[in-house]
Amino acid sequence: MKPSSTARRYAEAAFEVARRDGQTDEWVRDLARATEALVQPDAAAFFRTPDVSREDKLAAIDRIFGGMQPQVKNLLRILVSRQRIYLMPAILREFVALKRQAEGIAEAYVTVARPVDDSEEQEISRRLGEMTGKRIEIHTSVDPSILGGIVVRIGDKLIDASVAGRLQRLRQEMAV
Repeated sequence: MKPSSTARRYAEAAFEVARRDGQTDEWVRDLARATEALVQPDAAAFFRTPDVSREDKLAAIDRIFGGMQPQVKNLLRILVSRQRIYLMPAILREFVALKRQAEGIAEAYVTVARPVDDSEEQEISRRLGEMTGKRIEIHTSVDPSILGGIVVRIGDKLIDASVAGRLQRLRQEMAV
């Protein structure tokens, strides 16, 4: 099974528990804290090495994350027991994505040919919100090679309204 689908399953289970308890914000905070600690080189090496017993790794979870919510510590214990603690960054990403989805928030990755000001960004966000029925958070990048217009990616949907994209489609139509 791909790590991303495994991480997704753990995140979905964790999200259900967090939502049931009304603690999604607390879970995000604790998962982020755990991920930050576990990606440190010393911690990553400690949890990865087979020379350290499972019991010592579980004891380390209790020591390092003593003030954390019990359910989050349980998730960490499960991941250590199954030798999957390396999934924490992906689990955090998936959990945050599930939380945003539940809140009706979508992320849009917008590419434009020139920098846009705040009012243009707000207008893009408003229009995309109307199209999707969601509140849109925009991440803008500038790529002069698109010549003009806009390219938007929301989830797995791509909207190419760039001049370069239109020219490419026109070339393809003329070649037929």
